[in-house]
Amino acid sequence: MNLNDLISPIVLSIVSGLLSYFAATSKANKDLIQLREQNKLEIERLMNQHKMDLEAQKQKHQMEVEKMELEHKHKLELAQKETENKLGSDMMSQVISEMMKTPEVKRELLRGMQKKK
Repeated sequence: MNLNDLISPIVLSIVSGLLSYFAATSKANKDLIQLREQNKLEIERLMNQHKMDLEAQKQKHQMEVEKMELEHKHKLELAQKETENKLGSDMMSQVISEMMKTPEVKRELLRGMQKKK
């Protein structure tokens, strides 16, 4: 056997192995770059969706706060009107009861009742 006959298959195997290694490495790098790009796009999409969700939550919260403020204002106005009404009726009752205590009003009432008989 000749030395050339032994070296030739070994060199061909080494060259074939190196070419296969470089091709596999190149494909793996391309796949890795593509996967990173896809992940980057997916992350951006999720971040945008998250921002939109946060904005929607802020708007919803703002609307709820405004609604609660209006309800509170309405309750305060209602309580104020009730207080004014009660105060007015209490004052009228007190004025009438004080008037009834005066002798002039008592005489007029008695005179009015006697005329009706």
